[in-house]
Amino acid sequence: VVGTLTRKRLMHMHRSAVKIQSLVRGGLARKYVRRRRASMTKTALTIQCTVRCWFASRVARHLRAVRDWRARQEKAAIDIQRLYRGHKGRQRAEATRRAYMQDLQAYECATKIQAIARRNRDMKRVDRIRAARLEDMSKAAILLRRRWLGSKTKRRYQALLRQFIKNEKSVITIQRFTRGFLVRLRLWREACRAEEELWAAMEIQRVFKGYKGRVQWEHKFEEMWRREMAAAMIARNIRGWLARRRVGRTQRRIARVEFERARVRFRAAQRIQALARGIITRKITRQRHARAVAAATYVQRVWRGHMLRKQLWHQVLELRATMIQAAARGFVVRRRRLRLLACVLCIQRNWRQWRNNVPDSARRDAAQAMRERNRSAAVIQRRFRSHQEDREIGRIHQVGTV
Repeated sequence: VVGTLTRKRLMHMHRSAVKIQSLVRGGLARKYVRRRRASMTKTALTIQCTVRCWFASRVARHLRAVRDWRARQEKAAIDIQRLYRGHKGRQRAEATRRAYMQDLQAYECATKIQAIARRNRDMKRVDRIRAARLEDMSKAAILLRRRWLGSKTKRRYQALLRQFIKNEKSVITIQRFTRGFLVRLRLWREACRAEEELWAAMEIQRVFKGYKGRVQWEHKFEEMWRREMAAAMIARNIRGWLARRRVGRTQRRIARVEFERARVRFRAAQRIQALARGIITRKITRQRHARAVAAATYVQRVWRGHMLRKQLWHQVLELRATMIQAAARGFVVRRRRLRLLACVLCIQRNWRQWRNNVPDSARRDAAQAMRERNRSAAVIQRRFRSHQEDREIGRIHQVGTV
């Protein structure tokens, strides 16, 4: 029994020692790994930062050079386009200005002709209005003169009538002679009037026929002039439309030719740019790939050396740890052996003293008391466990009812 207890105690002590060693070594190893990892991480970050800064500076210089080169190319192309477009725009503006000046001159000529024609027409209209007004004024003046002469003659007639009443015989004689004279005068005047009326009628007919002829000629002339002007305007518009159509076709043909040339030049420029960019890109890619391969090789070499040194260091640490564990285990085993021997000797000595000093009846009483204590402890444990089970069941029932 003592040997079994001793072996169990030694095994427990051994497991405790191994557990303590594992905990201590694990803590030391984790602490060293954390310090080593922090140092290696800091070193790797510093190397990565330096390498990335170097790569970034080279890439930035290359991109800056490419950007400047492209900016110069774009500026040169824009300047060429601006100068060419300015030249073409000035040519188009000059052609437009000439066409505008020609159209303006034609418009001014047409406006002048229209102004002259309208002036002649207005002058004729004013002459007609003026003649009509003069005729109305003449008629009004004749009417007024006739009325005035009538009233004057009437007054004179009344005076003569009064004088005639006074000198009736003389008046009769005078009347006889006067009437004869008046009859002869009237006949003569009637003959003259008839001749004048005939001449006036012929003159009026001649003037009216001339006026009608002139008016008809003016209408015919104006109609003919309107037809000629309309035909000229239609011909001018048609010629302008044909010229604009011809010029538009020519411009579109020239524009298509220029566009085709520009497209060919643009495609050629694109092809040249693509070839040049391909060459530059392949060159840069080869250089970058070579630098990346060299850097990767260098990093791999450094990392493999580091890993090899780390592996060797771990092997050295494991060897040293194994040596330390062997020494510690040897020391612990020797201590255990010495302690076990001391315990065995002490147990033997105490057992021998107890066996020699304690009688058999006392030993039997002690064994009986130990068995009673064990039974009492078992009863107490059983009662306490049943009490715990009842409490747990009551708590479960209480929770279920709630």
